[in-house]
Amino acid sequence: MRHHNSRSAQLASAALLLVLLTSCTPEKAAEPTPSPSATESPALPPTDHEHPVDDAEIPAVPEAGAQSQDDAIAAATKVMETFARPQLSDDNWWRDMLPLLSQQGAHAYEGTDPTLIPVTQVTGAGKILEGSTEVLLIVRIPTDNGPYNITLTRPDTSSPWLAERIRPAEG
Repeated sequence: MRHHNSRSAQLASAALLLVLLTSCTPEKAAEPTPSPSATESPALPPTDHEHPVDDAEIPAVPEAGAQSQDDAIAAATKVMETFARPQLSDDNWWRDMLPLLSQQGAHAYEGTDPTLIPVTQVTGAGKILEGSTEVLLIVRIPTDNGPYNITLTRPDTSSPWLAERIRPAEG
């Protein structure tokens, strides 16, 4: 009987070891884990779906001030005037547009065929839409093909406004 219990204990230990080894990912298996002291409860390793929580407050981005809004309207107007030139060759259109675009905007508009752009001119002054901040805002620009919304971004207040998205206004 003693041999049977010893064999059962060995099998149970082997099964437990197998479960533990197959449930570890390679990166978790390679990480050393400190052993808890006798008085501490062992800490559970974080799982892939858990994210560390930072209790620090995220500062609110201030609303765009008057100068930022004026600069944004000027930038959006220049973007729309440059965008709305379907008569240009692809190369000339892209050469003029690229410096006005954010990295994301450049990626989105690379390869644009300007002959397919239905706008040919800006027809009025731009207007900042609600929710503007010092680093992200939308300017509505009236055109000969209806209003367009130009999303502008910048990494900080000392950087120029760059276009991320140019699209017809909805509604």
